[in-house]
Amino acid sequence: MAHAGDNKAIKDNLYKELELQLDLAIQGISVDAEEINKLSSDHTNALLSADASSPLAFNFVDGKIKGSGFDTGFRHQDNSIYGLESEEGKPVIYKYGKNKSRVGEIEFRNKIRHPLLDLTTRDGVPFHTIASVREDGQVHVNYSQECVLKEKGEDCFFCNYSVRNATLKTPQQVGEVFSTLYEAGVGKHLNLTSGFLFERKELDYYLDVADEIQSRTGLKEFRATAVVGAPLDFSVIDKYKEAGYFSIRMNIEIWDKNIWNTICPGKRNHCGGWDNWVKALEYAVDVFGKGRVASNIVGGIEPKNSILEGIEYKASKGIIGSASTWRAVVGSVLEGHRSPETAWHFDLQQKIASLYKRYGFSFSDLHNVSPSAGLATTIYQIEQEDFDDNGVLTPWQYPTSLKGEPASVLYL
Repeated sequence: MAHAGDNKAIKDNLYKELELQLDLAIQGISVDAEEINKLSSDHTNALLSADASSPLAFNFVDGKIKGSGFDTGFRHQDNSIYGLESEEGKPVIYKYGKNKSRVGEIEFRNKIRHPLLDLTTRDGVPFHTIASVREDGQVHVNYSQECVLKEKGEDCFFCNYSVRNATLKTPQQVGEVFSTLYEAGVGKHLNLTSGFLFERKELDYYLDVADEIQSRTGLKEFRATAVVGAPLDFSVIDKYKEAGYFSIRMNIEIWDKNIWNTICPGKRNHCGGWDNWVKALEYAVDVFGKGRVASNIVGGIEPKNSILEGIEYKASKGIIGSASTWRAVVGSVLEGHRSPETAWHFDLQQKIASLYKRYGFSFSDLHNVSPSAGLATTIYQIEQEDFDDNGVLTPWQYPTSLKGEPASVLYL
C-alpha cells in the first residue's frame, strides 16, 4: 500500500481512468470490419469471440486499474463517439467529434480457462458449462437462464434475461464443481443465481446444492452468496443460513415504491410487494448479520436522490446496497431508452462509496455479498489509497476458508 501522505495526484488520475472506463461502458465502442482485419491475429480472435452475454474485458496498456471489481467490458455500439482503430496491429481507442483524439492503447484480458474446468461431472457434463472462475477465486454459477416472470408477462422492464426452455444445471453438478474447485484452492466464493423458478422452487434447489457441498467438503458453512427473491415466509431466510450459505442477496432493483410497482410487476405480484421486500432484507440482517446481506438498485431509472435514499436506508440497517449502471438492452421493455450521462453515474457511485465508509462496511464485506464488487467499491478502494507506489490498485483475493476469519480492517 502506498504511504499515507499527498497521494492526491495519483487518486485524481485513477478517478479519471475509472470515469473513462465508465463512459466507454455506457457509450460502447464502434468497430469497422476493416480495422479488425488490421489487428494482430490474437486481438482479432479475441474480438470475434466476444458476444453480448460474454463481454470482452480489457485494460488500458498504460492504465493503473487492472482486474478491479469494476471491469470494463468491450461493448460494440455502432455510431458511438468512441471507435477502435489499429496501430501496427495493436487496438487503440479514439474519441470522435470536432477534433479526433487518441484515448489510448488497450489490451484484452486473456480468457484463460483453469485446467480444472476441463474436467467433467459424474454425469459427463464439462465443468466449464456449469461455472466460471475468476482470478480472485469467485466461482459464478447461473444455474438457469429461464425466468418464469417473462412467460407470465411480468418480467422487469429493464431485463431481457429469460431464455425459454433453458438448461437447468442440477444441484449435484453445481455442488460437485464448486467442491472440486474449493478443495483445490481455486474456488473460494460461490455466487449462485438465476431467475425466478416455477412455483418459487429456488429454496429446494439451493438447499440441495448446499447438501452436495457439505457432503463433499465437510463444511458446515461455506463462502457462498445465495441470490434470491424476497420470500413471503421469512423463515425461508433462516433455512439458507442453516444450510451453510455465508451471505444472501435480494435485489430490490428500484427504491421508489411507485416506480417499483411499474418497473418490477413480477416482483410486485409474487414477492408480497415493496414493503415485504424491504422487511425481508431487514429480517435477513437478523439472521446473517451486518455486511452479509445485499441488495442492488438499477441505477439510472429513478431519480438519484431516491437511489441514495435507498442505499442509505439499507446501510443504516446493515445491508450493503449497490447501484448498477443501467443501459437499455435489446429485448427489454425499456429498449431504446437512454441512460443518464456518465457524470451522473460517476457522482452517484462516489456518493455510495462515501456511505460505505460512513456506515463502517469493510472492504471484505463489499466483496463477500456480490458477484462483482462494483464501481463504488473501486472508488472506495481508491479513496482509502489502497494502491502501490506506482498507483496500481491492489488486486482483491478471497480468503481460502472461513476458519478464523477476522472482521477485516475497517476503512474509517
